[in-house]
Amino acid sequence: MMETVGWQWYAGMLLLLPAVGALLAATQRRRAADLVAIVFTLGAVVALLALIGVFSYVGVVSPLQTSVALMPWLSGAAAQFGLLIDGLSVIMLVVAVAIGLLVVLFSAEYLSPRNREHATEDGKGSYYFWLLLFVTAMVGLAMSPNLLQMFIFWELTTICSWALISFYNTREANAAGYKALVMTASGGVLFVGALVLLYAFAGDFGFDALARVPTGVMIAAFLMLLVAAWAKAAQLPFFTWLPDAMAAPTPISAYLHAAAMVKAGVFLMARVIYGSYGAISALPELGIGVAIAAVITMLVGLYFYFLQDDLKRLLAFSTITHLGYVFFGLGLGAAGIWLGFQASLLHIITHGFAKTLLFLVVGGIAYATGARSISRLRGLGARMPWSAFAFGVGLMAVCGIPPLSCFWSKVLLVAAAVKLGGGVGVLLVAAFVIEATLAFFWFLRVGQRVFFGETSDQASKATEPPALLTGVLVALVILCLLAPLIALPFLPPQPI
Repeated sequence: MMETVGWQWYAGMLLLLPAVGALLAATQRRRAADLVAIVFTLGAVVALLALIGVFSYVGVVSPLQTSVALMPWLSGAAAQFGLLIDGLSVIMLVVAVAIGLLVVLFSAEYLSPRNREHATEDGKGSYYFWLLLFVTAMVGLAMSPNLLQMFIFWELTTICSWALISFYNTREANAAGYKALVMTASGGVLFVGALVLLYAFAGDFGFDALARVPTGVMIAAFLMLLVAAWAKAAQLPFFTWLPDAMAAPTPISAYLHAAAMVKAGVFLMARVIYGSYGAISALPELGIGVAIAAVITMLVGLYFYFLQDDLKRLLAFSTITHLGYVFFGLGLGAAGIWLGFQASLLHIITHGFAKTLLFLVVGGIAYATGARSISRLRGLGARMPWSAFAFGVGLMAVCGIPPLSCFWSKVLLVAAAVKLGGGVGVLLVAAFVIEATLAFFWFLRVGQRVFFGETSDQASKATEPPALLTGVLVALVILCLLAPLIALPFLPPQPI
């Protein structure tokens, strides 16, 4: 029967294929490196589909878990390493692996001498090594059954992001890479502090460990993990590294913002809240505090929208606000409004596909024109009609226009805030609606300025990017419609 098939084999292949692909791609150049990266990332997608098939067959409410003692110097459960597949894992895996494949496909042509923004003759071996290692790290993080194993892959994402942000080896890129490394690693120090507390008082690193320690220790560990997550997810006051990271190649910006580094932070908090839900929800002030901090980040990110002339930096600040959406929902979930938790998980995947689409459209524009400046680009719609359409779909998806992806998660987030009730609930709903309304207005204005009107000199020679790049955009347009349907079966019920 299907449930007797070794799901561990599929999970192991899902982790192993991108890692092996990274090592092989590092030895190749140009088209050979493209081929290796595409084949091994496609293999990971096939392994993921097989794993989801097994998980769905045995029942999505029943986690699949296996472990083995790898660190005998740690006592009991603390020594266990292994694999965990549940609804949270599947959502994060779909985002990390599916977007990983699309980014690899896009990169095959983007990194070429024909790119007018950054003509690239070689370096693909190194590029794919770090990108596929990034995919490996995200897969490992998503399937980790405890906080210690998650921390190992968490730190690997930090190293990969530093290398990829610095890929062009310019002064700007190197400075941005080191800034991201330092700011996110500072959060990692607090992650270690939380691990020490949990081992000292609970004896292991399980996601439920916060529920088994004294209240004061639980609050301290929760706050340490929260700040670590804020640093990773570029929330206030750690947000400044993310706009600077736009010095990376645009496909890397897409993966960094939509599927990987920043989503690791929100996934950590989702795991902790889900694993220790009873203890955390018993102190609703913690969750409300998380939601209020998220709203503040959302409004600060919104303010910076109006100061940007670079399309990628605009999208970077949009990512900061949308990660605030996820923390908003997680905070409501931690305060006892489970609908908020489910909405935050849904937003991880709906935002992931929509933001990837926007970044890759901007990458195609830069490829064709050599520019990303809002003030220098006019009338691109006449020269790049498909890109204009794809940008419009991504814009409406991110801003929550029905029936596109983020509409559904945004509606649930507002419903969760309404369900909270009281003065705090009213303020949260008001702030959320203000941010969403002004963001839609500004994105619509930017889209109108870039794609309509008289064609500027910078845009006059532009043509649609090659078929491979356009094909990736087509896939993402479709995923902007299907994302909620993909995620809904895996949203977990409220823990008993």
